[in-house]
Amino acid sequence: MNKAAVVLSAALLSFNFTVAVMADELPKPATPQPVSSPKGVEAVRTERPVKIGYVDMEKIVDESDRGKKAKTQLKDKTEKYRSQIAVRQKKLEKMKSDLESKISTLSPQQRETKVKALQKKVTEFQEYVQGAEKEMRKMEGELTESLVRSVEKAAAEYGKANGFAAIIPKRDIFYLGETVEVKDVTAEVVKSLPQP
Repeated sequence: MNKAAVVLSAALLSFNFTVAVMADELPKPATPQPVSSPKGVEAVRTERPVKIGYVDMEKIVDESDRGKKAKTQLKDKTEKYRSQIAVRQKKLEKMKSDLESKISTLSPQQRETKVKALQKKVTEFQEYVQGAEKEMRKMEGELTESLVRSVEKAAAEYGKANGFAAIIPKRDIFYLGETVEVKDVTAEVVKSLPQP
């Protein structure tokens, strides 16, 4: 039991004891008679279900203008890097084949110079590829974070306006009890997203 529950239990016990002592000093009221329901009528439950909404983030990425724009930006940047990498790779392959075709005619010093130049170009190529991958991961992270923040804000506004106790990502739902009313609010949240 956590600390707050222990304190609350102790306070309730103290209150119950005080009320019991005071009750002994007061005249006893008449015992109330139980009220019975008419035959065949059961007690109506007045407890309202808790409203929880969920959003499908994959759907938002695929169907919202913001998601589509982010996917397009990533695709365009990826294609740009792929084409640049392909051009650099062809240059390296040409440089290597030229060196291989001339290697027997070169002096040991020339051979060493050409091999070092090729190795330098290979290292530069590898660094470029690693830099491109790093840039793509960074861009993807920034676009994802921006989209998630927009979805969180739109979901909060929609949830407050429509009496939801919570709006969560669809993937986070494992179980919902009987007193929970659940609704897919993806379409409503998409409508509330700011335009890119």
